Amino acid sequence: MRFSISSRPATVSCARSVQHRNPCEQRSTRVQYVRSKIFNVLLVIWTGLFGMPILWDKFAPLQSGTIRGLSRQWAHGFLFLCRVVLKLTYKIEGRENLPDGPFIAVSNHQSLWETIAFLVLFPNANIVAKESLYRIPVFGWYLRRSPMMKVIRDQPGKSIRSIIQGSKHTAQEGRSIAIFPEGTRTPVFGRQKYERGLSAIQKATGYPLVPVVLNSGVFWGTGARMIYEGEITVRYLRAVPPSSDLYNNLDQIENEINKQKDEMADLLPT
Repeated sequence: MRFSISSRPATVSCARSVQHRNPCEQRSTRVQYVRSKIFNVLLVIWTGLFGMPILWDKFAPLQSGTIRGLSRQWAHGFLFLCRVVLKLTYKIEGRENLPDGPFIAVSNHQSLWETIAFLVLFPNANIVAKESLYRIPVFGWYLRRSPMMKVIRDQPGKSIRSIIQGSKHTAQEGRSIAIFPEGTRTPVFGRQKYERGLSAIQKATGYPLVPVVLNSGVFWGTGARMIYEGEITVRYLRAVPPSSDLYNNLDQIENEINKQKDEMADLLPT
């Protein structure tokens, strides 16, 4: 289971003036409020259309590859609505840092955006998702049938065994893995200690790690009722080769991601 950004002056002043709180919560416009509401309605409708394969699957079971393909189409629609309705786009930096073979994408987590966008950014990857996401109608069904790896927070022993088994199976399939080691969405300037289970995933797969830094929380914060226009940046850092001492080296990866995500918010153009 790492960017630059262009945005409007209101976004910039907010991000610079508020430390340890969500910049999204500091600005509000009537137009963007209406856009957010329209976006939510259209996303519900779009998601509902993807409930039909669930009925089909009861009579003629779909292959997991087909289900993952449908998931990507749904995610493309999500990004289309972001772009057209919310005026929220994204750009990618550091594509040259992605290995030719499968890898483990290790990303900070600030919003719902990356939870869905990663289905497009890392096609066919096994995304490590918390158990609560599996209870979401339609979306949860796709997670189970893709399949993705589940994190059970109140049963850490069972969770790590399941992740190790899932990681080995994923490696046999030749799929990449994406994980948010903070374990939950974290405010733009917030901190959350990375889960050490990441070292078990790398040991089970032998994959290199690709640190990913993003600043989605500047526009789409945790629990935010409004989503703001602008450009999210996703930055891929240099891959980290497999290491027998990842458990101890994880602090260095965590610090680098935190450093770069803070710089992204602080260095917004005026």
